[in-house]
Amino acid sequence: MKAVVMRGYGADAFRVEDIAVPSVRRGEVRVRVMACGANASDWEFATGRPFYGRLARMVMRVRVAGSDVAGVVDAVGEVVTGFSVGDRVVADTFESFGGFAGFCVAKADRWVRLPDDMDFTTAAALPQSGAIAIEAFEGKLAPGQRVLINGGGGGAGPLAIQMAKRAGAEVWAVDNAAKQAVMHAAGADHLIDHRKTDFATLSTTFDSILDLVATRPMRTVAGRLTPTGQYRLVGGATKFIIAGALPPKRTGLLVVPQGPDMTRRMVALVARGDIMPHIGETAPLADAPAALARMGAGEIAGKLVITP
Repeated sequence: MKAVVMRGYGADAFRVEDIAVPSVRRGEVRVRVMACGANASDWEFATGRPFYGRLARMVMRVRVAGSDVAGVVDAVGEVVTGFSVGDRVVADTFESFGGFAGFCVAKADRWVRLPDDMDFTTAAALPQSGAIAIEAFEGKLAPGQRVLINGGGGGAGPLAIQMAKRAGAEVWAVDNAAKQAVMHAAGADHLIDHRKTDFATLSTTFDSILDLVATRPMRTVAGRLTPTGQYRLVGGATKFIIAGALPPKRTGLLVVPQGPDMTRRMVALVARGDIMPHIGETAPLADAPAALARMGAGEIAGKLVITP
């Protein structure tokens, strides 16, 4: 089968190669991949930057990236119940990755059934990005509170904006100028081009700041919080993650639970029409290396989805 394999580190680390179709072991399900969403973690693995991306790739022994996988069950391993060949499914395969390929294998309990009317591209945009949006804002905001989302125009940003708006918040969204339309469509009340305005210098204070791509120390951004406000960081330069934190109740990492429960909740939200991901670009597997490089350079507004 064709797969996007990582060779070395850098912007050109992704290579399309022929590799063996993965076998199915006890307790696993193999899926014919119809779509796989791309995440910042995929780019971090390939480039080795920030450093934790290189470390995680080595520890987890990731060869084929991609973990937001949607497709059709091709085979089931021993003792697996609840899934049959032909079932339409989606999963966050963060433990094993392997989604940028023709077939992907993961533990059976990772997979979630898809509604018949949900297309694979939409489903592949949900697992990791949806988990971030849910964990950041569901049940944690009151109507009228002020929220700022840095990196609001990528894959997770539009979902996070919609979650905050559902709670009745007033939302400031920050990203480059090319992503302003996506953030506006998601419902953001105020748009900031980070190349022109440093949000850390704004006079406005916020009840919640979600930083999807940290570019400054926590303590600097914390100056924009209300007395009871919280700052939560998802990713960014290592030095900003480990330095400058205030007491945990004020600032810290957004610890996002990985697994089928979060995926199932986001699938239900989308199925009801409450939220919708923004697909910025779809690219066939053969063009995936170039598309992933564009994503890494911040040139894709919304979610990048790789298809066979």
